[in-house]
Amino acid sequence: MPTVTTDLVVLSTLLAELSLRQLPCGGWAALASSSQPAIEPTCYSALALGSAPVGDIERAQDFLLVTQNPNGSWPVFPGDDQEGGWVTSLAVMALREVVPAIPARLRGFHCAGKESNWLWKWKFRTADRHVRFDPDKYGWPWFPDTVSWVVPTAFAILALNQLPCSCGGLDSIPSRTDCGFQMLLDRACPSGGWNAGNGVVYGTALAPHPDDTAIALLALRDREQDPLVQGSVDYLERVAPTLSAPWSLAWAILALAAHRRPIASLSSSLAAFPDLSGTEDTSTLALVCLALDQQRALEAFGVTL
Repeated sequence: MPTVTTDLVVLSTLLAELSLRQLPCGGWAALASSSQPAIEPTCYSALALGSAPVGDIERAQDFLLVTQNPNGSWPVFPGDDQEGGWVTSLAVMALREVVPAIPARLRGFHCAGKESNWLWKWKFRTADRHVRFDPDKYGWPWFPDTVSWVVPTAFAILALNQLPCSCGGLDSIPSRTDCGFQMLLDRACPSGGWNAGNGVVYGTALAPHPDDTAIALLALRDREQDPLVQGSVDYLERVAPTLSAPWSLAWAILALAAHRRPIASLSSSLAAFPDLSGTEDTSTLALVCLALDQQRALEAFGVTL
């Protein structure tokens, strides 16, 4: 099995590089050349190194716990955004296997489910009619009290699907995630797939983005019988072999694997990218590691096959 062996060698090399980038505080910076820790690359790195024999995963988990905001959310950078942001969903998932983190995760679940301000729904229902979507089908924003977007909505659904129980005031989560599902379906591009926010603006159909489509499809794994979801998987399967960015190809591999489409050739193509260890963007490096270890990665995102 030369392909499998090559992929595993590449994965081992990339995990070692990812481990070397861990900062003394336990987190990771967005860029290899930076010393400023950030929550997004830390979460992806912690997920990638969760069962690897390299890196100090406990120190990474401790970093996430000490950077949690008093309200239960996580900021994009430690000390910023006291009301938190979309990275709260990633942090909740990165702490999934940490028993002492259960109270922190439960507080995070409340913030991962914070909806947009009513003013945005009123705006799109009355004043701004150039977009085509139903404002009553809302998901989650990048930052609290702003309009819903595809990626934070998908991550929030993935995080809330990992809720261990409906206790502690979280009994409304099933209906809230269903609203998020409906929002994603409503925002799809007419030809299938998703871009960052909306499928039609000023009467013009917008083109889908492979990475946004892949992340949405991970959240919609349990809705795979929906014709729109099936069409979006078909779109991603067609476009994946043409992708030249490791970030987009890695997300495509995870989404197609989640929907039981063949990904062996795509994984080989990803592993063959030149100088992956030299990737400046740490989130991309960690995501490539996750894509080359699809089964464990999908488990970490709470996606069951």
